[in-house]
Amino acid sequence: MSSLAIAQPVYDLLRRTPEFFAIRQLSMTDVLALVALLAFGPPLALSVTAIAARFCRPVWIRAAIAGPAGLLIGAIALQAARGLPAAVAVPLAAAVCAGAVCAYVRLPVVRHLGSVLAIAAIVAPAILVLDGDVRRSLSSSSGQIATHATGARAPVVLVVFDEWSVISILDAEGGIDRQRLPNLARLADRATWYPNATAASNMTNHAVPAVLTGLRPGPEQLPIGEDHPINLFTLLAPSHDLFAMEPVTSLCPPGLNLFEQRRPAFGRRLGLLVSDLRFVWLSLTLPQPWAGRLPPLDRTWSGFGLNESQAVLTPSERQLARSHPHRRNDERVADFRRFVDSLEPPGARPGFYFAHVLLPHGPWEYLPSGRRYGRSRSYGLHDGTWTADPWTVRNHEKRYLLQVQFVDRLIGELVTRLESLDLFDRSLIAITADHGASFQPGKPLRLPSPDPSDDQLLDLVGVPLIIKAPLQDEAKIDNGEFSLVNLLPRMLELAGAGPGVLAHLPPTGTEPVLFGEHAAGLKVPADRRPWRRTRIAAQTELLGKANDPAKIGTRPELHGRAVAELPLRDGEVRARFDLPGAWDDVDKDAMFVPAIVEATFIAPEDQTSRSVVVAANGVIADSVRPYAGAGGRSRISALVPDDLLRPGANKIDLFLVSNRDGVLELERLAPPDVLAYETDPSYSWEPERNSAGSIRGLLRRSVDNPDQAPESFRVVGNSRKLFGYLEATVPEQPTAAGGPGGFRLSGRAFDAEGPGRPGTVVAIVGGSTATGFTGPPLNDNAFAAQLMADREKVEREGVVAFAVGHGGVATRLRFSYRAIESDGNGREVIPVSDGRRLVVADPGDGYAGAIDLVVAAGKATRISAWAADLEREEPPRQVVVYRDGEFLTLLRPARRDRPEVAERFSAPRLLRSGFNGTVPGGPLPSVFSRRHRVFAIMDRGSAIELPNPPAPGGAGRAQ
Repeated sequence: MSSLAIAQPVYDLLRRTPEFFAIRQLSMTDVLALVALLAFGPPLALSVTAIAARFCRPVWIRAAIAGPAGLLIGAIALQAARGLPAAVAVPLAAAVCAGAVCAYVRLPVVRHLGSVLAIAAIVAPAILVLDGDVRRSLSSSSGQIATHATGARAPVVLVVFDEWSVISILDAEGGIDRQRLPNLARLADRATWYPNATAASNMTNHAVPAVLTGLRPGPEQLPIGEDHPINLFTLLAPSHDLFAMEPVTSLCPPGLNLFEQRRPAFGRRLGLLVSDLRFVWLSLTLPQPWAGRLPPLDRTWSGFGLNESQAVLTPSERQLARSHPHRRNDERVADFRRFVDSLEPPGARPGFYFAHVLLPHGPWEYLPSGRRYGRSRSYGLHDGTWTADPWTVRNHEKRYLLQVQFVDRLIGELVTRLESLDLFDRSLIAITADHGASFQPGKPLRLPSPDPSDDQLLDLVGVPLIIKAPLQDEAKIDNGEFSLVNLLPRMLELAGAGPGVLAHLPPTGTEPVLFGEHAAGLKVPADRRPWRRTRIAAQTELLGKANDPAKIGTRPELHGRAVAELPLRDGEVRARFDLPGAWDDVDKDAMFVPAIVEATFIAPEDQTSRSVVVAANGVIADSVRPYAGAGGRSRISALVPDDLLRPGANKIDLFLVSNRDGVLELERLAPPDVLAYETDPSYSWEPERNSAGSIRGLLRRSVDNPDQAPESFRVVGNSRKLFGYLEATVPEQPTAAGGPGGFRLSGRAFDAEGPGRPGTVVAIVGGSTATGFTGPPLNDNAFAAQLMADREKVEREGVVAFAVGHGGVATRLRFSYRAIESDGNGREVIPVSDGRRLVVADPGDGYAGAIDLVVAAGKATRISAWAADLEREEPPRQVVVYRDGEFLTLLRPARRDRPEVAERFSAPRLLRSGFNGTVPGGPLPSVFSRRHRVFAIMDRGSAIELPNPPAPGGAGRAQ
C-alpha cells in the first residue's frame, strides 16, 4: 500500500521527466538505492505499531495494521482530491481514511485486497527502472569523437548564462547599456553583437544541447551524450583540450574533461535526492493552497528547499542553516570562478572552455557589487505565473536586474583573466544565454502565454549574443535574425575549421522548440520592433532618470532623501522584522550583507493599499507595496543598497507614506513590544556533567525550598522542536582587566512544545557559574538579557548558553564565527557570537599543526591536517575555514590517528590530533591558499592558523 501512496506518484513523475536523472548525474546504482529506500523505509516505519502489538498484545495486531493502512489510503484520497479547496479535500481524505480502517478490521475481503495490492511494491519500481528514457538518462555515453581535426586552431571560450533576457541589457536607445553593464559593453566594443539572437528553446535542458550540437532540439531528447553524440566537444576533441562546466547537461565525454568537476559522493547524491523528492511528494499530495507554501519546484533541478528561507543569511543564520538538511551553500558563483581559474596560458594545444552559468537565473540574491543578501521565496509567483499586481512583479524584476549587473561583473572577471593570460586577442569568445524570462503581470515567467497574440514569447527567446572572433578589435552589429542553433557552425567557421567540416554538418531548422501547455502552434513574430519598443519604454520608465535598478520602487523620488527632510509623525501601525538583529553588527568587507529587509505587519494587518519606505541610517533606501503573506498578514520585502549600510550597528526604520493635501508625509511604523529576559530569582541553575566532563544536563534548584530535589533537564541536540542560536555577546561597558562586567546576550530560541509560554535561557561562564533568565513569549522567538561575568573568561572561553524546553529537555544554542578583524594592536582577532575573541597566531608557543594535503573532491576541496596544544596535550576544539576573511565552514570530521605526531612530541594523548574535512565551493588546490585560511580553535583562547602545504598534494611538516 505504501508503494501506491508514496512511491508510485513520485515514480510516475520521474518517469515522465527522465532528464531529472541526467541533470543530477545519477546512475542506476542511485536509482536502485532510491527504490530500495522507498520499498523498505516507509513500510518498516509504519509497521512499528504492528510489530509492537504482535509481541505485547497479539489481539491488537489487526487494528495496528489497519491504522497505517488507513493513513496510506487517506493519502491516496488526498492526492485525488488535491484540486479541491483544502477545507473540502482534507475532511474528505480523513473520512476515506476512517472508512478504510473500519473496513480493514471488519471485512476479510478488504484485507485480502490489501494483500493483493502488495504486488505494487514490485510493479511500480519495475516500470520506472525498465523505462527506456530513464535508462538512457542514466547512461554515460562518451559521444562520437571525431577521427580528424576540424582545422580549428584558435582557443575557444563559450559561456552560456541562464535565464537572461536581451531586454535587460538595453538602454533607452536600444543599445547595450554602458552605465549598468560596463564590462559587457567593453567586450562588445571588440566583438560582434547580435541584437536579434533567438534561443533554441525556452527550456534549458533543450536549449543548451542545441547550442552545442547545432541541431534543433527534439522534444524526446535528453541532455546527455548518448542523445547528442556529435557536438562541439566531440568535434574539437582531436585538436583542443576540453574544459567543460555543465551543471545541467552532460555532453562532454567524461574522460576528456579537464575541468576539475566530479560527481558528488554517493551519500550526498542520495541524501539530496531523498530530500528533494520529499518536497515532490508533498506537492503531489497536499491540497494546492497548502502545496503553494512549499519551496518552488520549477526554478531549479535540485535543492528545492534552498529557496524557502525568508531570512537574511547573516553569520548567525548561516551557522543555524547547517542544521537544516535541505539548505546548502550556493555554488553558482564559486563554480564560475573555478572555471575562470581553470583558464590556462597558450600551449601546444588550444583549449575549448565551456561554462553554463546558472545566473542571472533565480533565486535573485546578488547585488551588483557581488555581495549576497540572502534568499527569499518568490512571492507573487504561483505555478510559474506572475500575480496581476504590477508592483509585486516590478519588485522581483528589480532584483533580477540587480543580479544582471552582477553577471556583468563576472564577465569583467572573465575578460580580465583572458587578458592577463594573453588569451583574449587570439581567442574566439562567445557570450550568450539559454533563454530569457518574462516579467509581465499575470503572465508566465518561463512558459509561453496562453494569449496567442501576446508578444510575451519574445521575452522568453530573445537573448544576448556577443561573439568576438580571433584578433577582432572593432565593434560590429549584425541586425539579422540569428538562431542559437546556428552558433556551432558560426563558431567553427570563426575558429578556423575547414570548409569540408562545415559542409558535412546536417541542416536544421531555426524556429525555437517551445514547451508549455499553450506552446503548440506558436511562432516567433517576424517583426520584433513593436515588442522591442514597448519593452524598452517600460524598462526605461522603471529604471527612471537614474537608470539604476536600486532606485526602482513605488516612490522612487524619495530614494536617497534624508528622513529628516520630510514631515514625520509616529503611527499606531506595528510591524515586526523577520530578523530584528540583522543590522546590529554589519561587516562591510564580508561577502554577505543584510541588505534584504522583510517584515510582517502586526496590527492592523491589511496594509496592502499603501506604500512603505525603508530607511537605513536616516536615508530612504527603498519603497515597496505590501503583499498578502501567509495567513492573510501584510508583509513587505525590500532591499537596502549596500552603500547605505555602515560598519557596525545600523538603524533600519519603516514608514507608511501618506499624501495629505498634496504633501507627502511619513508615518513611522512602531516595532512590537520588546521585553527583555530577566534573571529569575526563584531558581538557581548548575550544569550536570558526564565522566568526560561534557554537560549532559541542567539542574534547576528552588531558592525558596533548597531541600527540594532539583529538577533535571536533559541536554539534547538541536531538533525541529527545540533549537536556537546565540546571536551576540556584547560587553555593555569597559571593565578592568579580569574584573566583572555586563554583557548583553541576544539571540533566538524556538520551543515548539511551549508556544505562548515564558521562555528560559541558561548561560554558563567558566564551566560552572550558571545564570538562568526567564522572559515572556515573543512571536519572533527573540530574547535579550544582561549577564554579569568576568570579561577575560568570556573572551577566552565564551558563554555556553542553553534554551530550556517545556518537555524536560534543553539544547545548546548554536554560536557563529564572525569576520576577522583587528583588535587595534595590530593583531588579527576572530570574534565569536558567544563572546570569545580568538587571537590569530602561527604555530609555536606551545601550539603545533599543519595542512598535509589539499585535493579536489567533486564540487568541494578535501583537506587533511593536524593540530595540537602541546602544553595541554589536547587536539583543537574546532577547525574552521575562512575565505576572504569571512567564515566559510566548520569542519566536523572524526578525529584521525596521527601516530607520528604522538611519537614526535612524546605525547600519547595527541594520537588523535589529525582530521579530514571538505571545503565547499571547490577551490582549485593550486589556488586554495590565495583566498582560504584554516584555523584550529584552541581551548586557551587562540586561533592557530595552519600553514598550507608547499605545493598541491605536498605534505606538511610538523611545526
